[in-house]
Amino acid sequence: MKSSLFVVLTLVSVFAYGKDWPNVEFPDTSEVEIVADEMQYNGYPMKTWVVKDKRSLMVMADFFKKQWQADSERFDARMFNGDYVINSLQPPYLLTARINQQYQGVVAYVGITKNMDNTQLAKVNRDKFPKPSGAAVLSDIQSQDLYKLGRTVILSSTQSLSSNYHYYRRHFQQKGWIENSAILDTKAGKAALQMSQGTDSVDISFDTKNSQVYIVANQVTQG
Repeated sequence: MKSSLFVVLTLVSVFAYGKDWPNVEFPDTSEVEIVADEMQYNGYPMKTWVVKDKRSLMVMADFFKKQWQADSERFDARMFNGDYVINSLQPPYLLTARINQQYQGVVAYVGITKNMDNTQLAKVNRDKFPKPSGAAVLSDIQSQDLYKLGRTVILSSTQSLSSNYHYYRRHFQQKGWIENSAILDTKAGKAALQMSQGTDSVDISFDTKNSQVYIVANQVTQG
């Protein structure tokens, strides 16, 4: 199922993604957008939804509290920075709902994150996106649909713009990737690379801010 699929619910709906994942029910008055049903955030599998409803914040909060609390090993629900936040630990899953009151109702951001054992984490670590020495990974998001795997990685590096640019250029060239376009503008503090290997592609942008180089890589793998 593709991400960003919009679903209008006319009944109380149950989203069941196999027996391993918890079922999530939404009110029969809600409009639900599936943001991602096969996604990884920093290596951890996730499923996320955006829920819109005309009912009040506390009525929506009570809906999720009644649904999750009895099955929780640990449970927390409270106001935080103007939103009502619910956390339900149902090992190995963490269910969350962040509910925001708006003018004509509420918007709830609902997610499930699955914890992983050491073997699974080791597999994720083997699949780490390449990074220059000393660079920090700020975010690593992967999403899967029927035909392709998409990945967006954000990094920061204290190395120079030129060093980061040439690191990625050499890395992918050595693995047989073809350079489609390449721009390095040290005066502007920006650079960009577009490379491909068969039907797979990677676009990498570089931006210098406050002596840091921020790198955003978008990789698409077909099949």
